[in-house]
Amino acid sequence: MLATDNRALAADYDVLIVGSGYGGAITAARLGYANRMAGRGLRIAVLERGDEHPTGSFPDREAEMFCKVRNSYNPLGLYEYLHFRDIDVIQGCGLGGSSLINANVAIEPEAEVLRSGWPRPLMDEAADGRLARYYHRAFDMLDVVPFAEKQGLRKVGVFSEAIRGAGGRAEAMRLAVSDRERVTRYGAHRRPCINCGGCVTGCNVGAKSTLAQNYLPMAHHYGVEMFPGIEVLTVGEGADGRYRVLVRRYHRPDGMQWQEQVVTARMVVVAAGSLGSSGILLRSRAAGLSLSPRVGHSFSGNGDFIALAYNTDQTTDILGFGGDVGPRAEVRAGPTITFGARLTTRLPGLRGHFLVEDLSCPRALADLLRCGLSALTPVLDPLRARGWDDVTRWRRDLLMWDSRGAANHTLGFLIMGHDAADGRIVLEGERPTIQWPDVGSDEIYRVINQVLRDGSQPLGGVYIENPRWHRALGRGLITAHPLGGCAAADDVAGGVVDHRGRVFRDDGRVHDNLFVVDGSVIPRALGVNPFMTISAFAERSAEYLRRDLGLPPYDENDERYD
Repeated sequence: MLATDNRALAADYDVLIVGSGYGGAITAARLGYANRMAGRGLRIAVLERGDEHPTGSFPDREAEMFCKVRNSYNPLGLYEYLHFRDIDVIQGCGLGGSSLINANVAIEPEAEVLRSGWPRPLMDEAADGRLARYYHRAFDMLDVVPFAEKQGLRKVGVFSEAIRGAGGRAEAMRLAVSDRERVTRYGAHRRPCINCGGCVTGCNVGAKSTLAQNYLPMAHHYGVEMFPGIEVLTVGEGADGRYRVLVRRYHRPDGMQWQEQVVTARMVVVAAGSLGSSGILLRSRAAGLSLSPRVGHSFSGNGDFIALAYNTDQTTDILGFGGDVGPRAEVRAGPTITFGARLTTRLPGLRGHFLVEDLSCPRALADLLRCGLSALTPVLDPLRARGWDDVTRWRRDLLMWDSRGAANHTLGFLIMGHDAADGRIVLEGERPTIQWPDVGSDEIYRVINQVLRDGSQPLGGVYIENPRWHRALGRGLITAHPLGGCAAADDVAGGVVDHRGRVFRDDGRVHDNLFVVDGSVIPRALGVNPFMTISAFAERSAEYLRRDLGLPPYDENDERYD
């Protein structure tokens, strides 16, 4: 276990890091190491609103999963689904943030994405290659490999056929997943992936390279304290030059009781994610903290879109088996995502580019998918002439689990593109809410949907578009990659933080020792899975933080994962 009981939270720290996702975990690891090497004795703490979830504790059944959904009756829940009028958000809450439930795809955006819309120093470093070193540091720490190249997964061949039909070529994605067994230098026991498909509900094997397997154990090893069940409400300036951080400390085990207290710190790094960090700054501004008027602006859903080719003519084996043995375990679903393809459409510039990836279904959702789709098929496709094989597969799923059923002849698609990044996060009470009228009417989604429909046609089956995007539901969207809200910019007129993550005051100066380092600083859609770019920003920001604290620079020979 990495966490400390939150009742041990002290009244004052040198560095307080809010959130344990990629931004917070990387900052904690790099500062913790440098602090120990310099013998400075700085007291550094990470505050995480969720709980710690050790390997082996993630759910394998629908009922178990729903018991871990975060809501007002379960404030320490792992899975958070936030419904708004225009776009819904899926994110993780726990020690390790959304890394606990993401699909581990480690990918850099196209070069053109980093050439506009960012602070000038970042664009210059992207142009001359200096920014690449921060990506490489994160690649090394996150144990990235092209895992699925030699796995022989059935879904890969079917996905490749669909991509050829869409005019592209599928390639193996690099994944943050282990392909061998060992114990790391920080005590994490890593095991090889068994292709169980459980990545997005939580890896019970120890194969997925969540932050609880690398950066957080490193931070813990070097003395950083980690407190789960603590939610930050506001950050304010104290008369003594230290920040006053108002927190809500949830009482374990269920978090239904809580108390508020104030913690002070010389330096505060906010890394609570797009909605979390924006919410903290919006509440803090309402309480009197001087901030940019751009807080909450430039929100992006990263162009996320989902679709299915259901009950195709080919076996895909996408139903994960989790911890099951027997017939279910004979279906090798692979990691959630294994292959992807970059496609180009008729739209101009980057808006015409998008990334599509395959999807498997975790065991905790497999029966829900199987039963739900089989029950809805007459509604989804009432006019399609079906052959005997189609009907047989459909009946198998309707009546019982069967590896030869329709759900195991289904192919999932996850798409990331380039939306306009002009959504806005505002407060409703103390809760951050997204306002983005007509976002689903953007032409990119109609184009993406048609490309996937055309590519899926040779597979047979029923094409099912993003259900949230249905006309009856207001053309809404779902994103698992919320970005922006505290966008990085050259000045206060353009964003909330500078290229280092330093927070602007409303007069254009920067706050001393107040930073934001997470996905909320990304000023535009990336068109790919974003955690590598968030990690690169955090690695770069950590170098500046070390200088500010008088700590030694990055040591490429020693700050390693293994």
